[in-house]
Amino acid sequence: MKYLKLLKYLVVFSFFGTFSLASPFGNKIIVPIIALDKDSAHYAYVPAFDLKVGESGEIIRWFDREHSGIVAKAAVIEIQDNRAKIAFEPFVGLEQSAFPTPTLTPQKNDEVIFRSFNDRAFLIAPTQDIYEKIKAAYPEITWLHPDLFAAYLMDVGHTAPVRGDFRKICTQYAAGIVYMVNLNEGQALDCQTFRMIKKDYITGRAPVEERMLPFFSRIGRGNQEWFSYLFNDAKTQDYYIYFDALVKGEIRDEDATFFGRITNYFLDGIKDIF
Repeated sequence: MKYLKLLKYLVVFSFFGTFSLASPFGNKIIVPIIALDKDSAHYAYVPAFDLKVGESGEIIRWFDREHSGIVAKAAVIEIQDNRAKIAFEPFVGLEQSAFPTPTLTPQKNDEVIFRSFNDRAFLIAPTQDIYEKIKAAYPEITWLHPDLFAAYLMDVGHTAPVRGDFRKICTQYAAGIVYMVNLNEGQALDCQTFRMIKKDYITGRAPVEERMLPFFSRIGRGNQEWFSYLFNDAKTQDYYIYFDALVKGEIRDEDATFFGRITNYFLDGIKDIF
């Protein structure tokens, strides 16, 4: 009973029901943990259904019919024989210094929730015209304005965004997707792992003279001198070159978080990152 009293200070995610509005980037799915990995305490298995490698989510423990809490954050790292292998790490996002931190670990039959926020996204585009074109193509999505991201970058002094910046801004604003206009295609990426969820071809290439740096925002061209970065030891001032390299993993950051290690897993094939 004492332990359950501590858990009441965790957020009760009543919105983690089975119903959600349709999203073109994947509807929310809730699956049970069907087995823990025998060789490692950091992996488990869930039914694959239509999950994709790289999708991220949360592991939930129900304590009774009305109370639940987040046990861990998770990401799909392999899919085989209709089972998805997930890596996980304890969730500490709701820690409160005034209370002890529960030491819960995932167990069989815990729920894993994916795509909870895939109807909320940041849109990164080189021009306002392309930005508006993508917004109009996906009216079901709540698009968080890139001004928020541009202001964040200026606040932390980053002249160009790295993957860790996307993870932080998406966490702050409960966004599940970053939609990146990249070369001649649009790429909907899991905001935590940067893995492809969906791609489309509804956009064209913006003319060089119209491309904003680092991306379209209402900060305006007069304030774009803050955007300057190094790529292959040469200063680059082109939207497409930078973001194509970022998506491919050619621009790395020192993000040692769980999802930073997950990303390195996909880029480098490292099997013992946990």
